[in-house]
This record gives sequence, C-alpha cells and structure tokens, in this order.
Amino acid sequence: MSRAFTASDFEAGARVLVDRWCRDPAAVNASMTVRWVEESDTVRRNAAAGGYVAAEGHLVVPERSRTIQNDESDEPPGSSDHEDVEDHHEDHEEEDDDAAAPRTVPPRGAHVRSYHVVYSKSYGCPVLLVRGVSCEPGGRVMGHAETEASLVAAATRGAEGCAEEERRRRAVSLPNVDGERGLTAFAPWEHPHGRGGGWVGVHPCETRSAMATLLAGEGGGVGSAGYMSAWISFVAAAVADLPVPAHRMDS
Repeated sequence: MSRAFTASDFEAGARVLVDRWCRDPAAVNASMTVRWVEESDTVRRNAAAGGYVAAEGHLVVPERSRTIQNDESDEPPGSSDHEDVEDHHEDHEEEDDDAAAPRTVPPRGAHVRSYHVVYSKSYGCPVLLVRGVSCEPGGRVMGHAETEASLVAAATRGAEGCAEEERRRRAVSLPNVDGERGLTAFAPWEHPHGRGGGWVGVHPCETRSAMATLLAGEGGGVGSAGYMSAWISFVAAAVADLPVPAHRMDS
C-alpha cells in the first residue's frame, strides 16, 4: 500500500482480520473471543475510526507461577498433622457440604488479558492496546507498570541469564535521542473509544516506517486486508503472548 493507511482502510482490513482470527483454532482458545465493535458515538468515530477489534478473555499464567504452584502442591509424605485432620473432619462431617467445598486458587500472577486494535489518526496506523485484569477476587485492573513488566517478561521468557535475553529486551525497546535503546515499546494509552483505564499500547512511533519496509516488495499491491495481516505479524514480535492468526500477507 503506497498511499497513507486511512481510517476507512483500517475498518475494512480489521473486519477481515476478525473473520480470520475467529476461524483459526490455533489463535483463539476456548475462553477467548474476537469481534469487531462498532462505535456509535459520532465524536469518537471522527477522532479515531468507526470501531475497533476486541480480542478478550486470554488467560495468562506466568511461567514462574506455574513452577511455584507445582512445588507448593506437593504434600510431604508422613505428615504428622494428617491424623488430626482426619479426626477433625469426622467430628464435623454433618456440617453443610457447601462450606467444605474446595476453592480453586488462581496461580500467582495469573491474569486475563484483553487486546484491542484501534486506529490512531495521529500516527496513521493501527495501535495494539493491552489490559490485564488479575484473577484475584474482585478482578483488579492491573497497573501500567505491572502490565508492562508482564509483557517484557513474556518477551524474554526462556532466555533469562544469557546474551539472548538482552537481545530480546532491545527488540521491545525504543531508541532514545542518543540512538541507544531506552524505554520499552509499551506506554500508557488512553483508549480512543472510552473503554476505561489501565490500557498499555505498543507505541506506534516506528510502525509506519516498519510497515513501509515490510510492504516494499509488494509494489503497492497490498490492500487493507494484507496490510492488517502484515501489521499483526509485526506487532506480535513485541507481544510474545499475543495469539495471532497463522495467515501472513494475504491480500
């Protein structure tokens, strides 16, 4: 696409992306839904686009939490308290069964993520927004720093303590005025369609130049659907946990 990527292009390409995303079993788990959300507010439509993509319900469990949970679940054999527990249970076996029902405790750090794809008129490109809600009782919306740390941890998973970890950190960082990699690519972002706070965006300052490079060999023949396909692949490099459709560069 040799011309500017407009809000109309975004709407057309995003609807195709939603259709492909929903049909790809590898990209959507049982708890996750992907849909196009139409914007009814005229002011917001004019400020951004006629809607946005909402991919919601993605359960994220940090690798460290899985390990800790498995370690804590191992009961040492021959516990001295085992007999006392059995006697106590016999004394109260007639009590209400509901009170004794086991409760599922979520793993430490587990949260449910929402991914919203919105259009930025300022940058002339799509922006991926991420928000996490903890699995703790009450469903606390995660803070910006907390979500950012979770995204960076996902990007460096499996490379801790080696040179590859630094390379991956640089891949999700932005260059500062000296050309060195400083801040991460994730920044607090106001949702243009007014969907509450707590959103972190993958900063789009390098998106237009990156997309021009990605699509340079296509000779301007990539339509809005092909653009969104290439873009979701590009942004998935920063958000390692993002489950994306397997298609690439379909026009």
